[in-house]
Amino acid sequence: MSLKFLGLAMIAIGAGLVGVTIWFWNAARPDPEVLAPLEIMGDRDFVKASDREKIRLLNAVRLDVSKNQQSESGNN
Repeated sequence: MSLKFLGLAMIAIGAGLVGVTIWFWNAARPDPEVLAPLEIMGDRDFVKASDREKIRLLNAVRLDVSKNQQSESGNN
């Protein structure tokens, strides 16, 4: 095996890894907005907050279900 062949093989493998990475990032799904409250619950600020503050933090990231239902019923 020559050094030139080894270098070209490593470049080809690197290009393949770049291609797989791009495909993976495009194929990966973003987190649904419905799971936003779970992300907030994992924060340290949420754990230390009072009950009122916890409710406020959760309501700030929740979807407004009534607006979503109205837009869906208007499409039918």
